[in-house]
Amino acid sequence: MTDTVLPGALEGVHVVEFAQAMAVPVAGLLLGDMGADVVKIEPPYGDAFRHTSRKIVPNEGKGFIVLNRGKRSVCLNVTRPDAAPVIDALARWADVVLMSLKPPDLPRYNLGYERFAAVNPGLVYLEHIPNGPKGPLGQDGGYDVVVQGISGYGAIAGRQRGEAPEFVRPATSDMGTGFLSALAVVAALRHRDLTGEGQRVQTSLLSTAITLSNNLLNWFAATDPDVIEQFEGELGKLRASGAGFDEQKDLWRKHMVAGADTNIYFRHYRTSDGFVSVGALSPALHARFRKLLDVVDPQTREGFDHANPAHLAEAHAMVAAVEAKVASRPTEHWISVLREGGVPCGPFNFPTEVFDDPQVVANDFFVEIDHQTVGPYRTFAPPIRMDRTPTRVQSPSPTLDAHTDQVLHEIGFDGADIAALRSAGVVGAASLPEGL
Repeated sequence: MTDTVLPGALEGVHVVEFAQAMAVPVAGLLLGDMGADVVKIEPPYGDAFRHTSRKIVPNEGKGFIVLNRGKRSVCLNVTRPDAAPVIDALARWADVVLMSLKPPDLPRYNLGYERFAAVNPGLVYLEHIPNGPKGPLGQDGGYDVVVQGISGYGAIAGRQRGEAPEFVRPATSDMGTGFLSALAVVAALRHRDLTGEGQRVQTSLLSTAITLSNNLLNWFAATDPDVIEQFEGELGKLRASGAGFDEQKDLWRKHMVAGADTNIYFRHYRTSDGFVSVGALSPALHARFRKLLDVVDPQTREGFDHANPAHLAEAHAMVAAVEAKVASRPTEHWISVLREGGVPCGPFNFPTEVFDDPQVVANDFFVEIDHQTVGPYRTFAPPIRMDRTPTRVQSPSPTLDAHTDQVLHEIGFDGADIAALRSAGVVGAASLPEGL
């Protein structure tokens, strides 16, 4: 007797992914985990991530393997005019198209929404335009590091390396855009199922980065104009003097995030043998933390003002005392004390320790996948769980060109057609051009 395998929520949904690198492939991964059949259209030499993300063996980079599980690989040269019949057949077959090419390439290769909608009016077409369709950068390619700079996210989350801010890792705007793109697709499929209407939906890296910046990137007329004016005046002077990123960020924290450097409740602490992460985020939890560590916080005193140098010196002295106390005992001691006292906390893991953490193991938050070329590896499990339509890893990432013939046959091409397309170089893999 075998266990019944329940279908995923998107079982039977056909997705065609025209995308490389990270953002939109993350969306394809999530849709695949939910049961969709995701066909990844790759150029003849493959997705760039096969070659640029810590290559393990030829055509297999770590980044590609991790972000393309559960997909089928079709090599199609979309720059060729004679690829049109294949693209039209894919459009008729698909429920969803994930499109992430440089904006100028969409009209150049006739891959815009209008072409797909004419072939299949019920199609959900996700168009990812990294910087948004308008403005001076609307026609440019987009990269996480660039939108970190434009959006302010890099200033919020970055740290100095040399005299400049370091690129924030992981690429949160890429990953976040993938999550939002998958949400947009599911919402559009819901509309399609109710009305029969397809539609275009748009996402962008820049919009995601601004959203991720959260309450640190908002502006309130009631409180901010004077503070911003003072900050920007002092920032201009710092920049003119050649100050590094750390000095500029310290100024921002002083003016725009008052009390950030005197927050003893929500931060990572050094212990005698490592670090511990503490997450007390309410007045009640603050009180518990103070009681457990026997600390008096001057910031709770009526009339305390972070702009008052004497008051601020008191707060800094309190921070130093708490840091010294926590640093005097090992991590496990503080996790035990804080958990028993009802204060949220946990160990501070380095990446190599994560998949052995008891909390991660107990909840099956990672999976082991046996890749056909590189062997077994561990990676994150599907982050969404559903009772009736379970998520699961459908398969490892595909080898280059592994499913071209299979998919072409499914969408209406016979063996002779496929052989002719391969012979003409419209479909099939090719070696990476020399010098790339």
